[in-house]
Amino acid sequence: MKKNKYSLKKIAKTMVIAVFALAFVACTGNFEDLNTNPYEVNTADLSIEAQLIKPLTYVYAPHQNMFQFYTNLSVDLFGGYFMTPHNFGGGGNADYKLNQGFCGGVYENFYLNIFNTTSSMIPICTEKKLTDYAAVLRIVQAYAAIVATDSYGPMPFKSVLEKSETLYYDTQKDIYAYLFQDLEKAINEIKQFTASNPSDERKAGLAKFDYWCDGDHAKWIKVANTLKLRMAIRLSKVEPALAQTKAEEAVAAGVLTNADTDILINKNLSNELWRMFAWGDCGMNASLVTMLTGYEDPRLPLFLTKNTGDVTEDTGKKDTDDKPILKVLVPKGTLYVGVRAGCTLPSKPNAWVNYSGMNVQEHTPLPVMKVAETYFLRAEGALRGWNMDGTEKDLYEEGIRTAINNDYKYYNPFAADAVKPTDEIITAYINNTTAKQSDFVDPADATNNHKAMNTLSVKWDAGASKEEKLQRIITQKWLANFPISNESWAEFRRTGYPKLFPVKNNSSNGTIDTDVQIRRLIYSNVEYNTNKAELDKAITLLGGPDNGGTKLWWDTNAGASNF
Repeated sequence: MKKNKYSLKKIAKTMVIAVFALAFVACTGNFEDLNTNPYEVNTADLSIEAQLIKPLTYVYAPHQNMFQFYTNLSVDLFGGYFMTPHNFGGGGNADYKLNQGFCGGVYENFYLNIFNTTSSMIPICTEKKLTDYAAVLRIVQAYAAIVATDSYGPMPFKSVLEKSETLYYDTQKDIYAYLFQDLEKAINEIKQFTASNPSDERKAGLAKFDYWCDGDHAKWIKVANTLKLRMAIRLSKVEPALAQTKAEEAVAAGVLTNADTDILINKNLSNELWRMFAWGDCGMNASLVTMLTGYEDPRLPLFLTKNTGDVTEDTGKKDTDDKPILKVLVPKGTLYVGVRAGCTLPSKPNAWVNYSGMNVQEHTPLPVMKVAETYFLRAEGALRGWNMDGTEKDLYEEGIRTAINNDYKYYNPFAADAVKPTDEIITAYINNTTAKQSDFVDPADATNNHKAMNTLSVKWDAGASKEEKLQRIITQKWLANFPISNESWAEFRRTGYPKLFPVKNNSSNGTIDTDVQIRRLIYSNVEYNTNKAELDKAITLLGGPDNGGTKLWWDTNAGASNF
């Protein structure tokens, strides 16, 4: 076979250069070189288990530049959880003037740090009869591939697995079909392995690299089924019959429940979200803050801090040392306040950098999958008339209970103002009929203010329309999934819920509708530079131009009924 001039190796090299260059644009300070360190051990000389750690950890990249590039400059902004308190001198994504380099992070993290390993090591593990290892890699690969294709649309996928001479793109529909099959294969591989009566030593091998489930084979099956359920719900409008079949299969086979723990990587790795706040490059999104404050949500002091510094304005006067005299608008530590998307904000330092922060520290465990999500997925399935082993009301309320209890366990070690939510507090939250989202008030600039957009209370209403019931389910799932932005952004695009504050300034030149909001990331400049011929074909498969307003395959009837 001829050498593929568009090989993953060549693309990966270009990606390294792109990410390294980004460091000088996005941040300040000294940065690690992402290129290969000549003094590092060659990964091929490591044990197989040691080689398999990287793809499991890079689903929430534990590297400062890659994390910012992967999610914090794009997906984190669009999912409604976070917002940059400045806009990189007009070069960021917050106002929809999309920066092609910033938009490339999801693509490049997937190929460079995840797919590059999984696609090569699955056959090796299979050949060495390490079938449970191969199965775990298939599940991780599916998890990451969903994130990637749900960000862009068509992607090179089967061409990588086939080691094709040409890195051709697959449609999103074909990628989903392949992933459903591969997840089934992974489930069967794990079942066959455990049924083969392996030795204790052989079973323990998985734990050497299993940063998700700590070597628990049965839990990996639940993770795979939960991914199937997540994918099925995503297809509920575009392929409703297939979605129902796959969802019911997943629930019948066993998904994550509150008998399980959340999937968190608790291996003393660096949670780079803390660094984004430390750099002054990340703030809390006004949509999230106003939902938590308005709902009187017990997770508010778990998730967030009050303003991290005095919020001030320049009085226009100077002191005897010729320094500006500042007026304190909000004293430090007195207000929960977020940043609205798309505002014209000055370079840091500024007032908005001192708004609310997040209770995250350097070694806070990395979030991968929340158990509570499965209850909300099942609640929506039940609402659609599918067999989800429960009613929509019961599953919705159990999702809330699970989310609040698990988030307390997760954030309590890092939240100074945390108060353990008692059963009475959680029940009162579930039954609240009056608390609703707060209006957004920007203390530093009233022109950024916006009226609340979500007018439903938390309490389940059996007499409400299906649309209102779905809004409640998705809103609580959105709160439960914090801070996993990729899933929340995908569900916002699919359903329109919760309603997120629109950007104040839309600089997309008409390619993105302000009210409908951004629908996808644009393709990486790496692909334009290394694989343009196939990328041009991919844009045809996309069904629209390569801009942020083009909808993905499953993104149908946006703004219309979900039923």
